[in-house]
Amino acid sequence: MTPNKIQDDKSSYDATTPKQYDKDNGGLISFVGDDALITRQARERYNNLIKMYRIKFKKEKAIDLVEDSGVKSYKDSFGNELFLINSEHLVYFGVMNSWLKEKVPQDNILDKTIDKINN
Repeated sequence: MTPNKIQDDKSSYDATTPKQYDKDNGGLISFVGDDALITRQARERYNNLIKMYRIKFKKEKAIDLVEDSGVKSYKDSFGNELFLINSEHLVYFGVMNSWLKEKVPQDNILDKTIDKINN
């Protein structure tokens, strides 16, 4: 048994995309080597997903994510301040984004309290 496939019927507009790039990119501009070039808004979305699902991710994947895990600043050839996310963390971003789209409950206060006590 497999879950229903999520189908997006429209492109994702990212207002923080520099003018040199297509704004209907959902925040992922291109690849630079093995890393993905992302916008400020995509980085913010990634960090918000970490805040929402950090404990669940740690329980299910045995990986403790913190803000900006796998992300570093990058200046493109046009002088735009963007970000690179490595391929491993791009996959994690995708997992958490799919949880959000599937309406998977985010970490609750009890989980956060227990995690704080244990760490």
